[in-house]
Amino acid sequence: MDIDILGISKMKWIGSRHFRSANNTVMYSGHNTHRKNGMGKIITNQVPKSLIGYKAVNDRIIYIALKAHPVNITCVQVYAPTTSVETTDIEDFYRNLHVALNKTPRKDVLMGYGNVKIGKGEEPGTVG
Repeated sequence: MDIDILGISKMKWIGSRHFRSANNTVMYSGHNTHRKNGMGKIITNQVPKSLIGYKAVNDRIIYIALKAHPVNITCVQVYAPTTSVETTDIEDFYRNLHVALNKTPRKDVLMGYGNVKIGKGEEPGTVG
């Protein structure tokens, strides 16, 4: 499909690490003991030449930093909790996201994807 950087939500892999295959590098950030949530980034072997690093924050947040010109790029991917989880889990998520975003250099271009749903109910014909 000619995709150099792919973000994946709900990988459900345990732990956090990275590995290389013949064509790609896979970085993932999962829960330490349960197969739930989980974030991942798959990059082609062309991208590591520009890869500054990555941070597997937790099972809901992962980001990679890329060297680019004229400014670097930080790609953040999140899987936000819905209102069905405990309030403390929601607060922890936003606190961790705030910390991650504050570590991003101000001059970087920030790209992100948030797999979120707003509101508690459904409205026919309404998305987001």
